[in-house]
Amino acid sequence: CPYSYTIWDRVASRLLGRRINPDWSDMLQVVCGEAYTLMDQILIRLLFQVVVYHVWRERNLRRHQQGFKGTDQLICMISKVVKNRISSLGYKGHHRLEGLMRRWFEVFG
Repeated sequence: CPYSYTIWDRVASRLLGRRINPDWSDMLQVVCGEAYTLMDQILIRLLFQVVVYHVWRERNLRRHQQGFKGTDQLICMISKVVKNRISSLGYKGHHRLEGLMRRWFEVFG
């Protein structure tokens, strides 16, 4: 679906670069692969989960005629959910993932 691909492309291309592909089976291989640093792998997988959930939710809202969100609104919501999830993990001190939020801001500003 072009809507799903547009959302995924706009949020994930910052981490994946040119590896974005409209074929979801190819994207699953990238998401499940280990070609990135640990921080980026975690962010890619978290982002993928959040995008799939919110696109599915948006589809249901549209099917039941409860309005719809544009791509910019949905991308903003996805970014907020990812930031909130990372914050809720509370990695501090010498945890190996303490820089996860910092990496998120490096990539997504």
